[in-house]
Amino acid sequence: MKTILVPIDSNKEGDLVAQKAIEIAKAFESKVHLVHVTSLSKDIVVTEPGVEYISPVNLTEYEKEMDTLNSFKAKFLDAGLLTEVHLLQGFADKQILKLAEQLHADLIVLGYIKHSALYKAFVGSVSEGVIKGSKASVLLIPANHNG
Repeated sequence: MKTILVPIDSNKEGDLVAQKAIEIAKAFESKVHLVHVTSLSKDIVVTEPGVEYISPVNLTEYEKEMDTLNSFKAKFLDAGLLTEVHLLQGFADKQILKLAEQLHADLIVLGYIKHSALYKAFVGSVSEGVIKGSKASVLLIPANHNG
């Protein structure tokens, strides 16, 4: 297991997912790729073909999300793991699957948050989308209900 992809959300489950991913990556001496998918793309302005500019309002949000990713990266680096971060835009499940394929990920370690049936009907579930579309193994880490 050379490559592990770890989608990180800035919620409290992120710490639990990171801890499990660190354990696994250390055991297999894997390279870790942390990814966060944002929906900022709606406010990106394309002024010339191939050139995108993020509006100042979204730049702050982008920087916050990058800071979150880098703080998670520090935990992996402290554990002695080779780690890269990726901040992507679009539908989370599709972007995670696309990156997993590009990286030839052997494993995706993903947090699983239970949502209501109504939420799933309208929004869907990132974890379900990843499971259905992944060629790599997927390890779901359930949300910690104890605290």
